[in-house]
Amino acid sequence: MVKNKKQLCFPFSAIVGQDDFKLALILNLVDPLIGGVLAIGDKGTGKTTLIRSLTSLMGDQQKNPFVNLPIGVSEDRLIGNVDLEQLINSKKEVINLGLMAQAHQGILYIDEVNLLQDYLTDILLDAAASGRYYLEREGVSRYFNSQFCLVGSMNPEEGNLRPQLKDRFGLSISITTPTDSKVRQKIIKQRFEFDDNPSQFISKYKSKDAAISKQIISAKSKLKSVKVTDAIIEYCSELAIQHQVEGLRADILLLKTARAFAAYQNTSEITTKDVDRIADFVLNHRSLNNAPNQQNPSQNQNNKSQETPSETSASKEEKVSILSPKNKFKKQKKIPTDTIQNGRDSIQSFEGNLTLTDTKKTVSQYLATDKFALKTKRKSNLLKQHHIFLIDSSGSMLKNQIIAYAKGTVHKIAENSKNQNTQFSIISLFDGEAQHILNQTGILKDIEIVLTALKTGGKTNFIAGFKQVKGICSDIEFNHNLHIITDGKLNIENNLEDTILAFQTYCKGIHTTQIIDAEKGMVKIGVANEFANRINANYEVLITENL
Repeated sequence: MVKNKKQLCFPFSAIVGQDDFKLALILNLVDPLIGGVLAIGDKGTGKTTLIRSLTSLMGDQQKNPFVNLPIGVSEDRLIGNVDLEQLINSKKEVINLGLMAQAHQGILYIDEVNLLQDYLTDILLDAAASGRYYLEREGVSRYFNSQFCLVGSMNPEEGNLRPQLKDRFGLSISITTPTDSKVRQKIIKQRFEFDDNPSQFISKYKSKDAAISKQIISAKSKLKSVKVTDAIIEYCSELAIQHQVEGLRADILLLKTARAFAAYQNTSEITTKDVDRIADFVLNHRSLNNAPNQQNPSQNQNNKSQETPSETSASKEEKVSILSPKNKFKKQKKIPTDTIQNGRDSIQSFEGNLTLTDTKKTVSQYLATDKFALKTKRKSNLLKQHHIFLIDSSGSMLKNQIIAYAKGTVHKIAENSKNQNTQFSIISLFDGEAQHILNQTGILKDIEIVLTALKTGGKTNFIAGFKQVKGICSDIEFNHNLHIITDGKLNIENNLEDTILAFQTYCKGIHTTQIIDAEKGMVKIGVANEFANRINANYEVLITENL
């Protein structure tokens, strides 16, 4: 199985561009104690493709595993659990290893790491810091070694990463969409060539990947013999001070990374050029000089000198009366209109109720805090309606023509909900994947066409489906209503706990959720019903007659 997965992986040396990201990953293979890489950048730039291509450089996957941590992972799957069936029936203590233990001496990759649950983040932080973790389940207490290189990718548009976890990544890289037309064309050609004939494409770059892998192995053997002088230590410390980093982790990582780079370049001593080459990797996500709100003292003086007399007297008093904590619960009429208008539209231009961001207490029709920024609170009944149908079209839904009834249910809901302010989208769960097959249409005929051509078969992957739901819930002009039609027969990879966690992670923009249970038979497992109860969704049973 490992061999097949490796063969289908895009070759590392075939990746076009992203030289800094490649180098950062290579240096972590040379010295895993650097602490991993965080890739921050635009979606669709090949971050995941490059990270997974590392398997072509890592050699034996049994000794150097590559483990992909799903964003909806449960705690038991992350740290492991006791096999209760073996414990009760056979009186054997069998531990199912968690993903962190499986990643020991290898790479643990987290896509969309900024969406990971906080309590799971804490577990990862402890393991990354100590190199092992403690499992206590059903009377079993055991330590597991878990020394891994943590690699994460994220799109900052989807939210920020906790500072503690961001600092835990040894290096960080900013990924941007290439603007050179020739580079883009080459990337497209490479992708097409790989998709059309993966085996031939991999063979074409096999020797190049082998050469890089050989260079990494050689660098690892020479790593500790690379000379680190006092002058270089001083240079790294001064660089860290200049960038106003917190703590000493940056100083240490500058040295570690520069040493790995020198070993990879087959040199015997670290130079200032080596440090300069890798400095941005270490300092990008740690430097306080990059703070967006930081201003030079000279700029503040210039701003003060440009104030008019009226601004320095009355205007200042108005701002103080608003921003001072002592006055934050004044009545609404005390708030100066011109201050509220600063960088915003006037009060008269707002529609609906007005609220204040980050608020705690109610004052008249406002909510008050130290930050007086106004935003529109739209009334849900004035918004357009968007009905999203998540249809389980897996193999189990084929039995007794259940899928046919499911199609009829979708059409009936759409027909009953149709008006000029209603849109419909359809996502199909087919063959272990999620396909967005219809995007926001108000035409019933489009729904009929898509349902007629709906493919069925394979496994059910709700996590992939919920990711698709998240992607189409960004429009705040709509109330997004989710209708899930399923028989509740989840595959092994996506158990109920993982599915619930994925729903809570990706479906925050959903206004209402409806579960339509399509399970049939004399004996029912009732997963769809339990799922509905756990996420507080409306629960219905699929009617298989008189549709």
